[in-house]
Amino acid sequence: MSKIPFILLLIFSPFVALAQTSGQNKNWELKGYLNDLQMVQFQQISDPWILDNEVHNRLDFSWYPGKVFRMGLGMRNRFLFGQSFSQNLSYKGSLTTDPGLVNLTWSIFSGNSFLLMSQFDRAWFSVTIGKVQITVGRQRINWGQSIVWNPNDIFNTYSFYDFDYPERPGSDAVRLQFYPSYTSSLEAAVKWNNKGKITVAGLCRFNLLQYDIQFMGGLVDDQDYIVGTGWSGNISQAGFRGEVSFFYPKNPSEDTSGVLLATMGLDYSFSNSLYLVFQVFYNQLPPNFQPESLLSVYLAPPSPKTLSFAEWNIFLQGSYPITLLFDVNLAVMYYPDRNGFFIGPNINYSVRQNVDLSFFLQYFNGRFDNTGPQQDQSLNFQAFISALRLKWSF
Repeated sequence: MSKIPFILLLIFSPFVALAQTSGQNKNWELKGYLNDLQMVQFQQISDPWILDNEVHNRLDFSWYPGKVFRMGLGMRNRFLFGQSFSQNLSYKGSLTTDPGLVNLTWSIFSGNSFLLMSQFDRAWFSVTIGKVQITVGRQRINWGQSIVWNPNDIFNTYSFYDFDYPERPGSDAVRLQFYPSYTSSLEAAVKWNNKGKITVAGLCRFNLLQYDIQFMGGLVDDQDYIVGTGWSGNISQAGFRGEVSFFYPKNPSEDTSGVLLATMGLDYSFSNSLYLVFQVFYNQLPPNFQPESLLSVYLAPPSPKTLSFAEWNIFLQGSYPITLLFDVNLAVMYYPDRNGFFIGPNINYSVRQNVDLSFFLQYFNGRFDNTGPQQDQSLNFQAFISALRLKWSF
């Protein structure tokens, strides 16, 4: 309870900042948002519906006193309540478990059906001297080139289905960046997780024939060596992107085959502002990958080796602004080996400046085959998840 005044101070600090004179030059920035998200999920429409609500406040603070030093803080304050707490006993623990070496997640107040929590997912300090930049602390290290799945993004793995977390998670890491030219860079980073295991890797990026090409390699979670490559460029007027990563166990026992992840895709923006994305992804799943249910893989934190619950994934997405205030988006996935599919439409309406009303729908349908002793059994899955969100950005 002693943390509550500190949390409330951070939550209401944007209002103090907005009240200050905005015309003066300053070397800092404070921004964020406050939204309310109402969610409904069920397996069959005749089954019991699970209702949840989340009040989510985000604060991002940046300080740049000069060209050499910079720092940033990012914080999520969330009040969640609903039936998921009683339906899934591990739900609260999954929310309050901090993935980093330093515990920056706090459960302020909780009960059987609610949770008030706070988390820093950014807390970093950087020094830039010439062409060299060193960043220390909780930060976002994005090595991905593709849009939906990123096999090269081993430091901050995230799920496409998490539509209410656009900032993505951060890592407790030390990052060194060197820029020999405007079109090339060398990077090295070391990350520690909450179990003390390290992920260490290096990346080389350069431009060749108007393509940004990268090669990377290292060790992931003290368990797997990784080598990978990625690219982004254009074919005619369409964007062409892709990534490939290969994981090999550090201490191989019986399985010495490794795990391959590969993806490539196209994206194109038409003159009428219609934007299309097409991407194919292959995720070689571990032999012991046997999900108990769709919910178990939906809520589980993504792993760099398991970015999807299906080996083959075919994705198509289209977005179109019907008016300046109203836009629609439709994402479709097909899982051939699961004999299943995903449909995810969403619409967004700008109620007024900095206030948006959004509706999301996620529908899953498919089958998990049983590869255990009773291989004649399979688990069909179907799930509906819908959400209505009102968001104010400042």
